[in-house]
Amino acid sequence: MAIDPKDEAVVKLDTYRARRVGQMLVSGADPEFDVDPKDALLDVQELDGRQLLDDFEKFNSKFATAPFDPAGDRFRFYPGGLTIWSGFPGSGKTTLLRQFVCQCLARGSSVFQASLEEHPRNVLINLAAVAAGRQLPTANQLQWFIDVYGPRFRLWSHVGLAKHRQLLAVIRKLATQGVKHAIIDSLMCMDVANDDFESQRQFANLAIATAQASNIHIHLVAHPRKLVSADQEPDINDVAGARELGGIADNVLFVRRSKNEGAVCKDSTPMLIAIRKQRHGSGEIGDVVGWYHRPIRQFSIEQFAEPIRYLPEAAYR
Repeated sequence: MAIDPKDEAVVKLDTYRARRVGQMLVSGADPEFDVDPKDALLDVQELDGRQLLDDFEKFNSKFATAPFDPAGDRFRFYPGGLTIWSGFPGSGKTTLLRQFVCQCLARGSSVFQASLEEHPRNVLINLAAVAAGRQLPTANQLQWFIDVYGPRFRLWSHVGLAKHRQLLAVIRKLATQGVKHAIIDSLMCMDVANDDFESQRQFANLAIATAQASNIHIHLVAHPRKLVSADQEPDINDVAGARELGGIADNVLFVRRSKNEGAVCKDSTPMLIAIRKQRHGSGEIGDVVGWYHRPIRQFSIEQFAEPIRYLPEAAYR
């Protein structure tokens, strides 16, 4: 028996409506509806406007700065954030991070550093050298560094492959003891395979969750992808590994040698810090150009600069 076209249209319309109604219905048996909305939603109507604004201003008043911007006019590190430091070997990222540690300690912050590629004793000597503004610290300056900053500086004691969950657990514990910055150098020295992008994505999510829950800033060193040419400008997708790394992070920095290679002199090398992401603070994206001064092992915006003394004056006598 042939179906009247009009009847067929009615059947199709009723089927469409039934499907639409079915999509709107919520069945208590569906597992995704087991969570009470009250446990997942922010009760906006219960918030106090003045308290909310005070909390926001308090959050924005507490930040650390980088050696390439000591005043924090262009770039800031906020509690609960994740910063990726990238750059090819020899570009100066480790040197800049050492100076960052010295700056934090000199300003009263507590720091944890996991230099997975460097022996802990060497880490201490190199940090003391940067703090003193010398190629090598004197025994007196090294002792001053240990005595003054030892109570606020925590150093990972193992070299080589580290279990990422153990490392993050240590960071969570140290955050309860007042540590404000945790440096992991580097991603390739953890039990997260270079070609396992899903594991890298999960690690990055776990790291940012650790930072936010502990109110600590995590600094992660990650190598860049191989660029097509030396003149290619990097972006957040040029961090080696899972592409989500740059998207998850609050900040992404690339440390590079400046293109102004003709300006290289005996004691100073042009350096460039490419800010490619900054979620908070000024939000500025761009390049900061300066100089790495080999005799004092410090970065400065100026080509000719006196060393910054991160140790007490008595350490220089």
